[in-house]
Amino acid sequence: MNDCEICGRPINKVYIVEIEGAQMSVCEACAGGKNAIEIVDLTKPQIRPQRRKPADGKDEDEVVEGYGKKLKEARERMGLPLKVLAERIAEKESTLFRVESEKMLPSDALLRKLERELSVKLTEKGAGSPEKHVPGKSQPITFGDAMVTKKSKK
Repeated sequence: MNDCEICGRPINKVYIVEIEGAQMSVCEACAGGKNAIEIVDLTKPQIRPQRRKPADGKDEDEVVEGYGKKLKEARERMGLPLKVLAERIAEKESTLFRVESEKMLPSDALLRKLERELSVKLTEKGAGSPEKHVPGKSQPITFGDAMVTKKSKK
């Protein structure tokens, strides 16, 4: 069971709302008057899509840094307007614009379409599991480092 991120009450029906640019999981009372992005009923079993690991056991590919700039340069090199590219790969022009401006990370299917159509490589081998942050190693402190959790009374 989750707790409301505003009032702390336990909740079964989670309302995901945007408050001052942050997405928060809140109860029905705290969500009142706010535009709910998503409503999740925790009493019902949730079906989540599962990502299959590659058969060879290796890590998945990751999107390269600067993928938007690479896409735009490849598209312009071929002389394709964004609208024409969108029609050729059956995607929305606005989606491609957001990917090019790196405001959106493309899905695996979209990556494959763009790589095939523009003859450009946008993925690289994954680095494996992310390293755990160790405070004090010339890295800034994270919320997880500073967080204090409440212990339940038994």
